[in-house]
Amino acid sequence: MKDLAASINHINEYFKDPKGKITLGIDGIVDEVWQIISSRKNPDEYILFEKMKDFAKSVYDCGEGGYANEILPKRRIYGGFTANTGKAVKRLGGSPVLLGMFGKEGGVDPAFEEFLEEGKLFTVAEAPVCQIFEFADGKLILPYIAERMHFNWETLVDVVSWDGLKEAFTNVDVVGLGYWSSMPHFDEILSKLCEHFLIGQGSRLFFDFADIRKRSREALEHTLYLLAELNEQVPMTLSLNENEAAILYSYMGREFSDDGVKALKDTVYTQQQMGLDELIVHTPHFAVGATANNEAELVKQQRCEAPVITTGAGDNFNGGYLTACVKEDALSLAERLFVGNTVTRFYVRNGYSPDVKDLESEMQLAV
Repeated sequence: MKDLAASINHINEYFKDPKGKITLGIDGIVDEVWQIISSRKNPDEYILFEKMKDFAKSVYDCGEGGYANEILPKRRIYGGFTANTGKAVKRLGGSPVLLGMFGKEGGVDPAFEEFLEEGKLFTVAEAPVCQIFEFADGKLILPYIAERMHFNWETLVDVVSWDGLKEAFTNVDVVGLGYWSSMPHFDEILSKLCEHFLIGQGSRLFFDFADIRKRSREALEHTLYLLAELNEQVPMTLSLNENEAAILYSYMGREFSDDGVKALKDTVYTQQQMGLDELIVHTPHFAVGATANNEAELVKQQRCEAPVITTGAGDNFNGGYLTACVKEDALSLAERLFVGNTVTRFYVRNGYSPDVKDLESEMQLAV
């Protein structure tokens, strides 16, 4: 952004009235977050593993046999793309429709109860539980997601009903879907949503694939081919973090770089090869994006050296970016990336998503 102050004013005007309909789905998970103790001095004093590599080394150095260490509960909270991104959207003034795995037999899990306030939540299955071990520089995520393995289009229609799906996916500006990596029937669900609801109504589809290492290269290439076909009728945005980008770019014969300028060049190349409307990548140091309209932008990020929370940082970037997309072409690519970066930076520093006033104040720190 050549004129940052002017862009901030433009963004502030946009968020005075970010009208539009955003629907998010189809995952859902309860995050049980822990810290791992490195050593304990006495009942009240202990030292935590701050660096993930130090914990990994501790496990490695144990060699053969068992490894045991004490853990401390940090929080139990809603997690996953749908809830985390939805929370960020809601804090920025949106009213997202959320469709995901929030509870079934015993009703909505208490972790998701706050999303019931506006009555725009559709639950499709029991909420899986994810054990997260959080460090200052990253997190170890161990989900149990058996519920997702057989979840398909037929199940979705049976549980939500046709009228429910019509309510969620008609006259919608942006549809955000996650996580491809943990849903084997993702392609089928996507195709049916486009066929029955999204084609011809001016919607944008936004994807967070999550950890693509969990699926084969062949599965990824099949999905990308499907997305490229559907992109002719529904514009697509794919959002990646630096680890996901490194894998995808390697399939294209490129290496995702820590250098923002080089990363931007390779993002332009990869977007052109994929044939999607937008490709964006967010890292702790910068965000880059390239579009079919020949837009290419690099927006630097001020890394937080003492994060309060890291779990959900990528989802908050997505929430900021999604909300900035509701009014088509109202904000430039650079401005949308800047919003995503700013929402992320506030979130990791404070432990919660920013509202519009927080966003305005946080953007001023970049001037």
